[in-house]
Amino acid sequence: MNFFRKSSCILLAFVIGLGLAACAQNSADHSDQQKSRIDTSATQKNQAKTSSTQANSASHASVNWNAPSGGAYPVLKKGENIWLDVSIKQQKVYIKTGNRTLYTMIVSTGLGTDPDNATPTGTYYIQAERGQWFYTPQYNEGAKYWVSWKNHGEFLFHSVPMDKNQHVLTADAEKLGQKDSHGCIHLTVPDAKWVYEHVPFNTKVVIQA
Repeated sequence: MNFFRKSSCILLAFVIGLGLAACAQNSADHSDQQKSRIDTSATQKNQAKTSSTQANSASHASVNWNAPSGGAYPVLKKGENIWLDVSIKQQKVYIKTGNRTLYTMIVSTGLGTDPDNATPTGTYYIQAERGQWFYTPQYNEGAKYWVSWKNHGEFLFHSVPMDKNQHVLTADAEKLGQKDSHGCIHLTVPDAKWVYEHVPFNTKVVIQA
């Protein structure tokens, strides 16, 4: 009897031991699976964050202010009736004929934090005043290829800002595609030259928020 009792106890202990070992293994497997899911989730979040960061970085990438911002310029037909559609929201100027866009330029409009540095919205027309260079001591900056569209020399299309020696102010130039000006419309140097040379007096300018 003692032998059978001892054998039964040993067998029972062995079975219980197997059960505990199986539970422990299941628990470990479950823990590993949980850890794997957490690691995968973290990886996916990091990948999404990286993609978002890259997208934001790309959307604010610096524009080459010494090059056309929209590729090769259009060849305008003699007497072609164009107009300029300015989007403050998109920070772009669309050169249009009717409803068709011929060319798109990346710009900087007014900061808009107060009336003194806002780009006014509405419909205007290119005025007679234009020139290849100006410098304003009040702001310690000037620009090339300016064309007036409001108040006869107050609101202009012109190149990115420059110092009195006609060196580009990179801190402002790097903000093409973002609000930056005192109310004028900043363009790359070639874009400003194109507007200066190809946009005639009395061309319509529509500026939208």
